Amino acid sequence: MHQLVKMIPLEPYAFGTDQKFRYPGEQSTGKESYFVRSRTVPEQTTIFGMLRFLVLKQKGLLHSNFKYSKEEQQKISQWIGAKSFQFGKEKQDFGSIHRISPVFLMDADGNYLVKNPFHNTQEKQGYRPMVLSDQEIETSFGKIRLPELEEYHAKTGHATGYYNLNSGMIHRELFTSILLPGNRKNNKTSDNDCFFKKEYYLLKKGYCFAVFVEADECFQTDTVSIGMGGSTFLVSSETGRKDDLEEYVKKAFVGNTDTDSEQDIWIYALSDLVVQNQPMNHRYETFCIVEQKQMRNLTTNYNEKVWLRKLALSGYQKNMIQSGSVFYKSCNLDLEGENERQIGYNRVVEIGGSFCGSNYV
Repeated sequence: MHQLVKMIPLEPYAFGTDQKFRYPGEQSTGKESYFVRSRTVPEQTTIFGMLRFLVLKQKGLLHSNFKYSKEEQQKISQWIGAKSFQFGKEKQDFGSIHRISPVFLMDADGNYLVKNPFHNTQEKQGYRPMVLSDQEIETSFGKIRLPELEEYHAKTGHATGYYNLNSGMIHRELFTSILLPGNRKNNKTSDNDCFFKKEYYLLKKGYCFAVFVEADECFQTDTVSIGMGGSTFLVSSETGRKDDLEEYVKKAFVGNTDTDSEQDIWIYALSDLVVQNQPMNHRYETFCIVEQKQMRNLTTNYNEKVWLRKLALSGYQKNMIQSGSVFYKSCNLDLEGENERQIGYNRVVEIGGSFCGSNYV
């Protein structure tokens, strides 16, 4: 069954970054801080975990203490798979959930919004990719064509915001940051390690997060608690909605007749990219604008006896390229991991080229 799942935050929310508190039971990473940052958008793993949670809730198989009989564990394996998602594995079976799209934003009119491509030179509306010089310049990555003069300003940085795929408007005011101070009452190590500040975000009214989902059953309207601190989200589903996100992206980013030719093709990261088996200095053979990040996903181990150890962060970080990143003409990254693709990672779209009509409607 194909469906569109929407997630509306009902209060300020926080999604974890590498700058956080120490998770119960984990060893120090050296990056713990009194100032805990948040991401604006949930990770694919967060959304996928939420969907698995909803399946168990709808099937009456959800126990807050994580204690399940052997018969219940068999049913859990049937409906959501035996294990949590893990990076770098062969394709896992997640029971009734088969595939989800990259997360994107939707407005009240049903328009899709995605990360503004990093090479877009337009400030408020429309798509005009930066122009590259015809001359190749010797760099640490070899000979690469670089942007023409005035096409890129290092102090300004790359393009930001979210792009409305229907209207072409670029939005940079969708998220409002809120800093809340706190005091850890149960801290037993040091009186000087009690005060903290935690970042939350508010999503602009009329907008929501969304993913396309292919699953055996429809997700019922419900509320869930996700993110750091368990913020409340309203989740709803529209059945019969196939994943047409890439079609909208291709139509919206067709380029500009004044600068583009059919050869001016860019590879756009619609989702975050999990790069496998490639050393950093061999990843880029052409001009690109990328941002990187690190993350560790949360896993569940039903066999642990202590409740706090049933939920744990993975023991290693994954280095990722963030959505919105772009590569000129080709992308030589190893993005073949089907396990990552089935939960919405490693989705790239070829954009640019000659102008071919109005936006996809």
